[in-house]
Amino acid sequence: MTFLFVCALSSIYAQQKPYKFGIKGGVNFIHLENYGKGYYSDFSPKPGWSFGALFQYTKGGFLNYSISPEILYTESITDVDLLYITNSPATIQTIDIPLNFKLGLQLSKIFRPYILGNIYGSYIIKYYGEFFELLDIDHTSSNSTLNKFYFGISAGMGFDLWKFQLEGRYRWNLVRINTDDYSALKQMGLELTCAFLF
Repeated sequence: MTFLFVCALSSIYAQQKPYKFGIKGGVNFIHLENYGKGYYSDFSPKPGWSFGALFQYTKGGFLNYSISPEILYTESITDVDLLYITNSPATIQTIDIPLNFKLGLQLSKIFRPYILGNIYGSYIIKYYGEFFELLDIDHTSSNSTLNKFYFGISAGMGFDLWKFQLEGRYRWNLVRINTDDYSALKQMGLELTCAFLF
Protein backbone atom coordinates (compact mmCIF):
# COMPACT_ATOMS: atom_id res chain seq x y z
CA MET A 1 0.00 0.00 0.00
CA THR A 2 2.80 2.39 0.93
CA PHE A 3 4.57 1.54 -2.32
CA LEU A 4 1.45 2.45 -4.36
CA PHE A 5 1.09 5.75 -2.47
CA VAL A 6 4.73 6.69 -3.15
CA CYS A 7 4.32 5.79 -6.84
CA ALA A 8 1.20 7.94 -7.11
CA LEU A 9 2.97 10.91 -5.53
CA SER A 10 5.98 10.46 -7.80
CA SER A 11 3.70 10.43 -10.84
CA ILE A 12 2.02 13.67 -9.75
CA TYR A 13 5.35 15.44 -9.21
CA ALA A 14 6.80 14.17 -12.49
CA GLN A 15 3.96 15.78 -14.45
CA GLN A 16 4.60 19.25 -13.04
CA LYS A 17 6.93 21.69 -14.75
CA PRO A 18 9.73 22.89 -12.44
CA TYR A 19 9.42 26.49 -13.68
CA LYS A 20 6.52 28.89 -14.12
CA PHE A 21 6.02 32.49 -15.17
CA GLY A 22 3.33 34.71 -13.72
CA ILE A 23 1.74 38.10 -13.39
CA LYS A 24 0.80 39.46 -9.99
CA GLY A 25 -0.83 42.42 -8.30
CA GLY A 26 -2.26 43.42 -4.97
CA VAL A 27 -2.66 45.93 -2.20
CA ASN A 28 -0.14 47.10 0.38
CA PHE A 29 0.01 49.00 3.62
CA ILE A 30 3.62 50.12 3.30
CA HIS A 31 4.43 53.33 5.15
CA LEU A 32 7.29 55.54 6.18
CA GLU A 33 8.72 55.58 9.71
CA ASN A 34 11.41 57.83 11.14
CA TYR A 35 14.27 56.24 13.07
CA GLY A 36 16.54 59.25 13.43
CA LYS A 37 16.53 63.01 13.77
CA GLY A 38 13.69 65.02 12.27
CA TYR A 39 10.43 66.72 13.06
CA TYR A 40 8.22 64.92 15.54
CA SER A 41 5.71 63.14 13.33
CA ASP A 42 3.20 60.32 13.44
CA PHE A 43 3.24 58.03 10.38
CA SER A 44 0.31 55.76 9.45
CA PRO A 45 -0.27 53.62 6.34
CA LYS A 46 -2.90 54.18 3.68
CA PRO A 47 -3.79 51.50 1.09
CA GLY A 48 -1.45 51.36 -1.91
CA TRP A 49 -1.05 48.91 -4.78
CA SER A 50 1.47 46.95 -6.81
CA PHE A 51 1.65 44.95 -10.03
CA GLY A 52 4.35 43.13 -11.93
CA ALA A 53 5.73 39.79 -13.09
CA LEU A 54 7.50 36.80 -11.57
CA PHE A 55 9.45 33.67 -12.42
CA GLN A 56 9.32 30.63 -10.12
CA TYR A 57 11.58 27.58 -10.16
CA THR A 58 10.52 24.74 -7.84
CA LYS A 59 12.60 21.70 -6.87
CA GLY A 60 11.65 18.70 -4.73
CA GLY A 61 8.73 16.43 -4.01
CA PHE A 62 6.41 16.51 -1.01
CA LEU A 63 8.84 18.86 0.76
CA ASN A 64 10.11 21.35 -1.81
CA TYR A 65 11.69 24.75 -2.26
CA SER A 66 11.32 27.54 -4.78
CA ILE A 67 13.43 30.45 -5.96
CA SER A 68 11.26 33.22 -7.34
CA PRO A 69 12.57 36.58 -8.60
CA GLU A 70 10.01 39.32 -9.24
CA ILE A 71 9.82 42.81 -10.66
CA LEU A 72 7.07 45.04 -9.26
CA TYR A 73 5.84 48.58 -9.72
CA THR A 74 4.67 49.68 -6.26
CA GLU A 75 2.82 52.74 -5.00
CA SER A 76 2.79 53.22 -1.23
CA ILE A 77 1.00 55.99 0.65
CA THR A 78 1.74 57.32 4.14
CA ASP A 79 -0.43 59.72 6.11
CA VAL A 80 2.04 61.93 8.00
CA ASP A 81 0.72 63.83 11.01
CA LEU A 82 3.43 66.48 11.00
CA LEU A 83 3.93 67.95 14.49
CA TYR A 84 0.35 66.85 15.21
CA ILE A 85 -0.82 69.97 13.34
CA THR A 86 -1.82 68.74 9.89
CA ASN A 87 -2.17 65.50 7.97
CA SER A 88 0.26 65.50 5.06
CA PRO A 89 0.12 62.56 2.63
CA ALA A 90 3.32 61.16 1.16
CA THR A 91 3.17 58.96 -1.94
CA ILE A 92 6.19 56.98 -3.14
CA GLN A 93 6.35 54.97 -6.38
CA THR A 94 9.14 52.41 -6.67
CA ILE A 95 10.46 49.65 -8.85
CA ASP A 96 11.03 46.68 -6.52
CA ILE A 97 13.05 43.57 -7.33
CA PRO A 98 12.50 40.89 -4.64
CA LEU A 99 14.30 37.55 -4.72
CA ASN A 100 12.06 35.09 -2.85
CA PHE A 101 13.10 31.82 -1.20
CA LYS A 102 10.12 29.55 -0.44
CA LEU A 103 9.81 26.29 1.48
CA GLY A 104 6.61 24.41 0.69
CA LEU A 105 4.61 21.22 1.16
CA GLN A 106 2.93 19.67 -1.90
CA LEU A 107 -0.26 18.51 -0.15
CA SER A 108 -2.02 17.66 -3.42
CA LYS A 109 -1.49 18.04 -7.13
CA ILE A 110 -2.88 21.59 -7.07
CA PHE A 111 -2.29 22.81 -3.49
CA ARG A 112 1.03 23.85 -1.97
CA PRO A 113 1.30 26.06 1.14
CA TYR A 114 4.69 27.65 1.85
CA ILE A 115 6.65 30.04 4.01
CA LEU A 116 8.97 32.59 2.45
CA GLY A 117 11.76 35.03 3.02
CA ASN A 118 13.26 37.47 0.55
CA ILE A 119 15.77 40.17 -0.05
CA TYR A 120 14.83 43.06 -2.30
CA GLY A 121 16.17 46.21 -3.88
CA SER A 122 13.99 49.27 -4.51
CA TYR A 123 14.47 52.34 -6.65
CA ILE A 124 12.27 55.40 -6.06
CA ILE A 125 11.03 56.70 -9.42
CA LYS A 126 8.53 59.27 -8.14
CA TYR A 127 7.52 60.80 -4.82
CA TYR A 128 4.97 63.52 -4.17
CA GLY A 129 2.43 64.83 -1.68
CA GLU A 130 2.11 67.58 0.89
CA PHE A 131 4.73 65.98 3.15
CA PHE A 132 7.45 66.28 0.51
CA GLU A 133 6.23 69.73 -0.55
CA LEU A 134 6.54 71.00 3.03
CA LEU A 135 10.13 69.73 3.09
CA ASP A 136 10.71 71.25 -0.37
CA ILE A 137 11.89 67.91 -1.75
CA ASP A 138 9.10 66.80 -4.06
CA HIS A 139 10.33 65.04 -7.22
CA THR A 140 10.19 68.26 -9.28
CA SER A 141 12.54 70.07 -6.90
CA SER A 142 16.13 70.62 -7.95
CA ASN A 143 17.05 70.87 -4.24
CA SER A 144 16.07 67.30 -3.43
CA THR A 145 18.65 65.34 -1.41
CA LEU A 146 16.56 62.21 -1.03
CA ASN A 147 18.53 59.07 -1.83
CA LYS A 148 16.53 56.91 -4.21
CA PHE A 149 18.00 53.41 -3.87
CA TYR A 150 17.65 51.09 -0.89
CA PHE A 151 17.30 47.41 -0.05
CA GLY A 152 15.53 45.33 2.56
CA ILE A 153 14.07 42.00 3.63
CA SER A 154 10.60 40.43 3.77
CA ALA A 155 9.02 37.40 5.43
CA GLY A 156 5.61 35.84 5.02
CA MET A 157 3.55 32.91 3.80
CA GLY A 158 1.25 31.93 0.97
CA PHE A 159 -0.05 29.08 -1.10
CA ASP A 160 -0.29 27.89 -4.70
CA LEU A 161 -3.74 26.69 -5.71
CA TRP A 162 -3.80 25.33 -9.26
CA LYS A 163 -2.58 28.31 -11.36
CA PHE A 164 -3.17 30.91 -8.65
CA GLN A 165 -0.87 32.08 -5.90
CA LEU A 166 -1.97 34.07 -2.85
CA GLU A 167 0.66 35.59 -0.63
CA GLY A 168 1.12 37.88 2.35
CA ARG A 169 4.46 39.27 3.48
CA TYR A 170 5.82 42.01 5.71
CA ARG A 171 8.76 44.06 4.53
CA TRP A 172 11.39 46.22 6.22
CA ASN A 173 13.90 48.32 4.32
CA LEU A 174 17.36 48.29 5.88
CA VAL A 175 18.78 51.44 4.31
CA ARG A 176 17.80 54.87 5.55
CA ILE A 177 16.06 57.24 3.15
CA ASN A 178 17.91 60.43 4.06
CA THR A 179 16.66 63.99 3.55
CA ASP A 180 17.79 67.34 4.93
CA ASP A 181 15.02 67.28 7.55
CA TYR A 182 14.81 63.55 8.31
CA SER A 183 17.97 61.54 8.80
CA ALA A 184 16.48 58.05 8.93
CA LEU A 185 13.21 57.48 7.12
CA LYS A 186 12.46 53.83 6.45
CA GLN A 187 9.64 52.04 4.65
CA MET A 188 7.89 49.01 6.09
CA GLY A 189 4.51 47.34 5.94
CA LEU A 190 2.27 44.52 4.81
CA GLU A 191 1.89 43.37 1.19
CA LEU A 192 -1.02 41.19 0.02
CA THR A 193 -0.83 39.85 -3.55
CA CYS A 194 -2.43 37.43 -5.95
CA ALA A 195 -0.63 35.94 -8.94
CA PHE A 196 -1.64 33.90 -11.99
CA LEU A 197 0.97 31.33 -13.02
CA PHE A 198 1.38 29.83 -16.48
